[in-house]
Amino acid sequence: MSVGSVALGLSADWLPLGSPYKRHLAAGMLQLVLLTLTVGYLVAGWVGRARESVFAVSPVTIWLAVIIGIAAYAAGLSYLSLIRHHALFTGVWDLGYYEQLVWALSNWEIPPISTVWGGHPWGNHATFVLLVVAPFLRLFPDPSTLLIIQSITLALGAFPSFCIGRSIWGNQRAGVVFAGAYLLYPPLQFANLFDFHADIFATPILLSAFAALFAGRVGWALVWAGLLILVKEDMALVSVMFGLYVAVVHRRRAGFVLASVACVSFVLLVGVIIPGWIDRPYFSLFNRWTHLGASPWEIIMSPLLRPAVFFGTILQPERLGYLVLLLIPLAGLPLLAPEILAIGLPPLASNLLSSLEAQYTIRGHYTVTLTPILIVAAVVGGRRMHEWLQQRGWTAFSVLAGVAATSVTASLAFSPLPWSRDPSPRKHFWDATPRSAMAQVIAHIPPEASVSAANHLGAHVALRKTIQLFPEGVDTADFVFVDVGGLDYVGPSPQPEAFSPLLRRLVDTRPLVVVKDGLALFGRGEPSPDAGTRLVALRAVSMPEIRRVGEMTLVSGSVTPSLAAPREYLRARYTWGPAARGRGMPCIAETLISSDGIAAWEQRRPMFHALLAGEQWPTGLVADDAAMVAVPETVPPGRYTWVVTAWYGAGPVPCRGRPDGIASLAVADVQIRPW
Repeated sequence: MSVGSVALGLSADWLPLGSPYKRHLAAGMLQLVLLTLTVGYLVAGWVGRARESVFAVSPVTIWLAVIIGIAAYAAGLSYLSLIRHHALFTGVWDLGYYEQLVWALSNWEIPPISTVWGGHPWGNHATFVLLVVAPFLRLFPDPSTLLIIQSITLALGAFPSFCIGRSIWGNQRAGVVFAGAYLLYPPLQFANLFDFHADIFATPILLSAFAALFAGRVGWALVWAGLLILVKEDMALVSVMFGLYVAVVHRRRAGFVLASVACVSFVLLVGVIIPGWIDRPYFSLFNRWTHLGASPWEIIMSPLLRPAVFFGTILQPERLGYLVLLLIPLAGLPLLAPEILAIGLPPLASNLLSSLEAQYTIRGHYTVTLTPILIVAAVVGGRRMHEWLQQRGWTAFSVLAGVAATSVTASLAFSPLPWSRDPSPRKHFWDATPRSAMAQVIAHIPPEASVSAANHLGAHVALRKTIQLFPEGVDTADFVFVDVGGLDYVGPSPQPEAFSPLLRRLVDTRPLVVVKDGLALFGRGEPSPDAGTRLVALRAVSMPEIRRVGEMTLVSGSVTPSLAAPREYLRARYTWGPAARGRGMPCIAETLISSDGIAAWEQRRPMFHALLAGEQWPTGLVADDAAMVAVPETVPPGRYTWVVTAWYGAGPVPCRGRPDGIASLAVADVQIRPW
């Protein structure tokens, strides 16, 4: 396996993927997969030939380990979730959207209305389970309440995981191993840290259904599985599959009753109830599988009607890699329990065949329904592997040791936790900087006011009747909340070219209430005459060190972080002054130059969001400019220099062309990692 790992690293550039980033990411993840399997195999082999006393622990110690594990998970994942939230990595989609719905429920507004989603009842999904959350948000009215509830809810899934392992294996040691495997499972943790979603309640509910079933309490198992219908409309299909599993595998006719009820519920929800809310057919809005067909029937029949498209989609390397990363943390044991895996066919097919990349990656929340099914399949599959190995002379706990080792190694290799080799912790924790001025800005917004907010700001102000995703509500909302410090969100993603004219419109039509740390709040009334100069912090300062850059002077400049990978953000901050009184639009070109002098990436843009023209910029005064850039996938790994050039542009698109002979200046060194 070590030879294979080295070979994968050397052959990254030949993998059949569309960009250097995806090729190196695939090679790196496959190396970590091989490492995880190797460690699991070696530990299982060592324990398999050792004495059984290796796993001798008392029942009290086992229970204590489970309780400590649950508490550590809940506390640790809550803490990491709050770090992301205060660094503005959460958004109106999805935390703010769910905040508004739960807040409405906590104020006895039934049905709750989502202004983020067109003013429809219950927003865009049948998430009736949110009624359970409403009292907690009423007691603790803060966005962090939902994030903490999410971590606690997922942590509690370790209890039924323990019970399932104990029931199937017949001892508590198996229970604690699989409870630990659950808590360390990377897809579970990624889902936990991806804003807030009602879907997460499906994880402990489905695990509880399995725990009741394997304890011989079939009635309670069906009740638990039936509760999935209240989580979200597509969860009804999992209830159908669970009912069929109970009926066919466990030979209990009551399973057919659950399957029938769940099937009828699904048809009513997607065919009548939700279309009545959103005033259009369900699949006209939620169809991420249009490449397979325009109707549910065409999608279901796509293996026959469009076999090339169907199999071409499902066999893409990224989607096969998704399957690998679901299975490897559990040592591949779920494959030995296909009858349990069949319960997860609806969500698995939905994810694998979707056109939305977030669905076929473990870094989203779309794995929450698959996680309990994979955990249970690992318990059953592990038991079958254990019996097979015992016949060949291995000791009783070799499989448990292998699962424990694989889970720990997978956590170290590709989980979202800070010690992981995955790039996600770098982006969301190591390089995350809280925006300390957030609370001061929000204090200017009355609770009853309507707000239009940029996506990454909206979750902080969503506990209100009306919250809209900027630029919606830009003319009608009481307040408009935007980020002029680098992240130019228009709708769900940064769009700098669209942001600048919208910001100019705000400056021309609204008063600037407050601007701190790049966070700007506009209110209602007459526009502020000094809004533009306040937004760019135009001021006089002593300039002990001035560097000439084209037609301007750079007082200070920085780029952070110094180490990044494609898809991660680089944040550039500058303080500029004019070398002489200029005419036209101050423009900047930012370029990544490789060590051999080749420009790997460049962008040209107006400085200061085009708020400050040369004629308005006297010599002796400086202004602040900032930008955040997602490193493109096309940038090869290596060392680069961040180089800037500045000039005054003219014409309808003033910054498109750069004058010849303009001097450049190196601002920072940046190393781009392969993944």
